[in-house]
Amino acid sequence: MAQNAIFGINSNLDTGGIIDNLITLQRQPIDIVEAKRALEDAKLLSFQDLKDRLQSFKSVVNTLNTESRFLTTTGVFSNNNSTDTNDVASLTTTSAATSGTFSLVVNNLARETKLLSSGYADTSSEIGYGTVSITVGSTVTNITIDSGNNTLDGIRLAINNSGANARASFINDGSATNPVKLVISGTQTGADNAVSISASNTLFGFGQVSPISFTETQAAQNASFVLDGVAVTKANNTVTDVIGGTTLTLESAGSGLITLSPDEEAIKEKVQNYVDGYNELNLHLNSELALTESSGETGVLFANFTVQNLQQKLRETLTGQVVGIDGEYSFLSQVGLRTQSDGTLSIDDGVLSTAIARDIGNVTQLFSSSGRTSSSAVTFVGFTDNTEPGGYKVRVSGGVVQLAASGSSTFVDAVGNGNFYAGAPGTGAEGLNFRISNLADGDYGTITLAIGAAQITNRILARLTDASLDGPLEAEIDSATETITDFDETIADLEERLVLFENSIRNRFTNLEVVLGRLNSQKAAFESSIDGIKSLFSGQ
Repeated sequence: MAQNAIFGINSNLDTGGIIDNLITLQRQPIDIVEAKRALEDAKLLSFQDLKDRLQSFKSVVNTLNTESRFLTTTGVFSNNNSTDTNDVASLTTTSAATSGTFSLVVNNLARETKLLSSGYADTSSEIGYGTVSITVGSTVTNITIDSGNNTLDGIRLAINNSGANARASFINDGSATNPVKLVISGTQTGADNAVSISASNTLFGFGQVSPISFTETQAAQNASFVLDGVAVTKANNTVTDVIGGTTLTLESAGSGLITLSPDEEAIKEKVQNYVDGYNELNLHLNSELALTESSGETGVLFANFTVQNLQQKLRETLTGQVVGIDGEYSFLSQVGLRTQSDGTLSIDDGVLSTAIARDIGNVTQLFSSSGRTSSSAVTFVGFTDNTEPGGYKVRVSGGVVQLAASGSSTFVDAVGNGNFYAGAPGTGAEGLNFRISNLADGDYGTITLAIGAAQITNRILARLTDASLDGPLEAEIDSATETITDFDETIADLEERLVLFENSIRNRFTNLEVVLGRLNSQKAAFESSIDGIKSLFSGQ
């Protein structure tokens, strides 16, 4: 403020305005860099937002990119007797379940042991002293009964706190005398978990006023049932290991039919989620890449190769043919997925339903990934993102397992040992994992790998979103971050220079005003002297 106060006093110039204009001109390079930084910052935010959107879409794709995830199976039990209202069994399935029917006859359910004591007046009735031994299977738990717990409720608590696989509780049978009884139940069903109780003679009544005794009202037993003619016994009524991917809960004796079939509605919902996720992403990409011809305005990522390439690859996935398909459907359009004029997808529900009903396996391959072999000696195990779809011939030559792409006569040694092998790095079969049970020289058929649209989409998204892969999107984010850092350093340097310039120019103009002030003072003094001399000579 002190400097500004003298600006223009002696020069009669708008010195402050001149300085401000000079600073404004000097600041133009900073403004240019800041504008560039703002654009780069917008790009960075757009890339980060795109990465989040891609990861969200990837989570949707992951619900149908493998056969086990795509092919949802539902299970239903129907009684043989239509008039029978008893619930014989109920079912839950996982992705590992496959379609099929099974006959079921439940002979009896698994049960736990139940023991009932003699009756007492109430829960505070005293019993004798001694040791109670509870045997569950082969495990014995001893409980001491003394003055601190020698009541009916005391022995209940002692049993429940003992750690034995048994629980004690009361029932009141409503008898006029001694209605309260102690019930001891096993916590586990099955014959191997049978519960028995014994005690010292004093406790069970010898020499005691209030003896206690137990009667077995229910014996422990295994569940017994027949599945497709095969007799099965299990320790409990929840059975998980007789039908793959299916939990069978036995509920009563009876018979009926178990039917496992594709859950059409669940499958269609997954396809719809895939389409919705793709459409949302595609519309976002359209916006980011847009060019408005009338105004010349562009999206933040206009003409960006990485984003353009992503959109193109996704579109090719939806319209391209799936390799390795075993069936008539090898294009998504054949099962009802249609591409609209704006690039989004729609579903013809009727066509999709018909395809699912006609060949669910073919539809599954079209979306997900699957592998199959033509020889019983070879088992498909899995693959990696580097494995290309198609057929691979298998042979053993000189004791060495080899693979060749279908149509090629060039065999390459597989990598592995024992019975487990994988395709060699650098080949189309890289990462193709399989088991071969016979290492004798000979041909062992073909491994066919089908990689459907969802799995291809998953590969594209993984390469873009997985930071460990250093894909093009990560490179764009890193580049934008580095550019912003460079811009910040440049702006800081230019700002420092601007401060020095401003200080210099202000000092110069200040000095100018000071010099002009001195000159004006000298001029005034000189003019005063002249006027004095004039006065002397004029006699005034």
